[in-house]
Amino acid sequence: MSDDYESALEEKPLEFLASVANSGGSCDGQAVVPDGDRYRCWCSCGEWNVQAPTQAEGLRLARLHTSTAGARQ
Repeated sequence: MSDDYESALEEKPLEFLASVANSGGSCDGQAVVPDGDRYRCWCSCGEWNVQAPTQAEGLRLARLHTSTAGARQ
């Protein structure tokens, strides 16, 4: 690996969110965050925003969204 290699996993949260905000409507980032007794889930593409009963279900739905979005492109 070269010294100039960068990984999204090595970015600070603010840097990651800034890069996702500038993604131009693609599915570069999904969020699953607690909201009371449910989880709010959304994608940087702006076309996916749902609620899930559990974090695991939110992650499953996010994976389903990104696999479906890739099939549309």
